[in-house]
Amino acid sequence: MENQEKQRLPLWAIILIVILFVALTVAIVLLIVNGSRDTQPTQTTVETDGAEPAASGYGNNTSTALTSYSVSEALPNDENMAAVIAVNKDSEACLTNGELQIYYWIEFYSFMNSYGTYASSLGLDYTAPLSEQTSVMEGYTWEQYFLEAATLRYAENYALAQAAIDSGITLTEEDEEALADLEDPNGTFAKEAADYGYDSNDAYLQANFGAGVSVADYQNYLRTYYLAYDYYFTQQTAIEAALTAEEIEAYYDENAESYEQNGTLKSDTIDVRHILIMPEGYEDDTATDETWAAAEQEANRIYALWLENPTVEYFIELCAEESDDGTASTGGLYDGVYPGDMVTEFNDWCFDQSRKNGDVEIVKTSFGYHIIYFSGLSLTSYRDYMLENALRTETVENWYNEQVEAIDLKVLTTKYVEKDMVLNHSH
Repeated sequence: MENQEKQRLPLWAIILIVILFVALTVAIVLLIVNGSRDTQPTQTTVETDGAEPAASGYGNNTSTALTSYSVSEALPNDENMAAVIAVNKDSEACLTNGELQIYYWIEFYSFMNSYGTYASSLGLDYTAPLSEQTSVMEGYTWEQYFLEAATLRYAENYALAQAAIDSGITLTEEDEEALADLEDPNGTFAKEAADYGYDSNDAYLQANFGAGVSVADYQNYLRTYYLAYDYYFTQQTAIEAALTAEEIEAYYDENAESYEQNGTLKSDTIDVRHILIMPEGYEDDTATDETWAAAEQEANRIYALWLENPTVEYFIELCAEESDDGTASTGGLYDGVYPGDMVTEFNDWCFDQSRKNGDVEIVKTSFGYHIIYFSGLSLTSYRDYMLENALRTETVENWYNEQVEAIDLKVLTTKYVEKDMVLNHSH
């Protein structure tokens, strides 16, 4: 994500990207925020209004095990929303209720993005107060569920943002300009708000995140998010690039028994190119025997053209001109294809024991007629591919967990605003 792109993104797009980032980090580091939980999540220290620290585990102690965190009314920066609810190791304020509310709704949107189609079967009615519904997590209301998820998400983002600062990374000029634009009544964010029918930047934010959220809250949220996002992917790239063949082999030796149980890891990956001719009406399921026959004729015509100049360069040229596949712009290339990766007929042709470099043939599948050009074995075997990906994932996961566990963050008593705004939310 380029910094300049951050500046141009509308709020709905930022929310979507954050949701995707949440999903990606969950998948990579196995920190389960959405869905059923069988184990306690990463712990932070929790205190109760100046008293001794309560039992560890946010949402499972005297300060946060409340029936509801709701207040009847909220205004940006009022007593409830300006309340400090987290401090760092130096007892410096680093999170307010107003900022937490943004994290709260991001978690809600992320959950609905993943499970919305069957949310009701999980016991979630988004038209009713979340504090009155039991969640999939035993003993938790949905309000408690999303509140805990939001707090843990903040701790993760804060840890990465602080690590970024400690390593000398700061927001770019484009980032700062994007944050400043949020409070500009004549800026691009204001125009976006107006385009969606809101008369101010605050009103637009509050439609997405609740009545108590201010522009300053959203700026603080994005400041932390930008730093965490950039630092995470910068470090992920560096960690992955640093892995060596020796480390990959050592990783295999440590996990040989489990890998040997999967016979497909012994197969090599292959590279192929193809030109796809789909029958007319395929996409809307109105294809007929006649359109399938016409597609076959078209595939034969293109194949005959290629035979007049049977080179890979001409195949790539024909692909760009004729293929109905999304890979047309890259010469129809599929690299690193492993057994079972493709539809059955395509797979069987590619992995035929007699297959050799430069073979070309028309193959019919459920998608249409493929003119396939066999490029040969990939440089990396499927076994190596799987091992490298597994080691990358584990290495990045370990690094991520170290960053989060190293942060000293205290979560104080919260008084959270529960606002039924979902019904009116349209983005």
